Amino acid sequence: MLCDKCKKNEAKIYYTEIINGEKTEQHLCEECATEYTSFPMGTAFMDQEITLGSLLSTILGNYYNNPHGTERTEKEIYCEGCGMTYSEFMREGRFGCAKCYDSFQKILDGSIKNIQGSENHTGKRPKGFETKTQKLVKELSELDKLSIRLQDAIEKEEFEEAAKLRDKIRQLKKEEIGNA
Repeated sequence: MLCDKCKKNEAKIYYTEIINGEKTEQHLCEECATEYTSFPMGTAFMDQEITLGSLLSTILGNYYNNPHGTERTEKEIYCEGCGMTYSEFMREGRFGCAKCYDSFQKILDGSIKNIQGSENHTGKRPKGFETKTQKLVKELSELDKLSIRLQDAIEKEEFEEAAKLRDKIRQLKKEEIGNA
């Protein structure tokens, strides 16, 4: 497949960009990808093994060091736990200690928000996945489930719903006594 931009070289980079919910796909050669995207293709990716750390540090570095084409003149931020500077983190691609997350949190939050559109990740769960709470609730008897719902209705001051639940509980208890 030829490059979408120059139409001469073979496309080796498949670049997807989502801006304001609109998805744009580009098939680019290495030269056009270097010009068109913010990734330094010749250094971080072509000469070294690609690891998650190197990819993340490259992406974060592009947003932190030059997010809008301007140079930053801030004092160097460092971790009080291990002394690692943000520049060292960008070079290494990983933190030196657990306190690094707190030390660089403001920078990371802004970068992550720029990259994925939100500071929070709400991943997916496998089909059929149940939390511990859901498993416990599933194991409860119908009477116990109704009792929990009754307590919740009382706390929320939903007295009509509470009265209906109370009546269902009484009926279930009568049925249990009758079957015993």
